Amino acid sequence: MSLLGLLGPRVGHKPLFDDLCQYHKIDKKMKSLLNSVIQKYQLPRPAEIFIDPAVLNRAINDDEFAGSAEELQKIAKAWFEST
Repeated sequence: MSLLGLLGPRVGHKPLFDDLCQYHKIDKKMKSLLNSVIQKYQLPRPAEIFIDPAVLNRAINDDEFAGSAEELQKIAKAWFEST
């Protein structure tokens, strides 16, 4: 069963990424940005972006994502910094 239990059995890295985006209420624009980061760094497991802060930190410091650095910083702070 998927993470949210709504879509029936789904297996693999892409469905897990999709489920995590849904769980974290990631909008289409941010999901597209995260997908761009995943593709740029050729992550074999897309859901890794949710558990490894180094991935987002690398993108934040990458000139290719300079226009989206603020959005990526907000996500990184929300996911990886304790309050």
